[in-house]
Amino acid sequence: MKILFWDIDGTLLKTAKAGLYAFEEAVSESLHTKIDFTTIKTAGMTDYYISHQILLLATGREPSVHEICNLVSLYEKVLPSHLAARKGHLTPSVKDILLYLQQQSDYTCLILTGNTEFGAKAKLRQYGLDGFFDFSSSAFCDNCYNRREISKQALTKLQQNYPQVPLDQVYVIGDTPNDIDCGKAIGAQTIAVATGRYSLEELQDHSPWWAVSTLPPPVEFAEHLGREGSF
Repeated sequence: MKILFWDIDGTLLKTAKAGLYAFEEAVSESLHTKIDFTTIKTAGMTDYYISHQILLLATGREPSVHEICNLVSLYEKVLPSHLAARKGHLTPSVKDILLYLQQQSDYTCLILTGNTEFGAKAKLRQYGLDGFFDFSSSAFCDNCYNRREISKQALTKLQQNYPQVPLDQVYVIGDTPNDIDCGKAIGAQTIAVATGRYSLEELQDHSPWWAVSTLPPPVEFAEHLGREGSF
């Protein structure tokens, strides 16, 4: 059995910045102001971290937990309409790989993401990917500010639901250094794919187990998972 934890944004799909537009509307509704999102690091970060940074920038003070959670709730409320309005796309080979793995009995696909559970499901549903993942064993950013906290959730669920699977048969797939760090934090194999904001060279600097420009076709992808060593 092999367990694959997938990141969403930049790894499985690109929403044409629907998430940022949803946060923009949430900020306008709650704070009646506009934010320069180019000053906020969002790639690989959690929704709660992004909410915190937005409020810090907008108010000039440390926001309360209530304020952070309220902004995330407003974001979730408007996210589906922004996903529907913008023309995003799946990244190369993703749908073919997920279809292939779904037909194999020795693979399980899970989610490990900086999105809230609601946001993750909304994005996957919009792009027709929600049927490929076991959400009960996945890890989301609900009430978490950094990705390592989410990886700890993932590890706990692994130990509870898949105790027979060794960590060298667990893979974390993502497009940012934070995804690589998440995988390493729990002793998993890390696969970095340069389909987001980071180049292949930038990802390789963080020493993932395997790094690629784009994911290969399904059979080649599965063959790599069966090899030892790094690539």
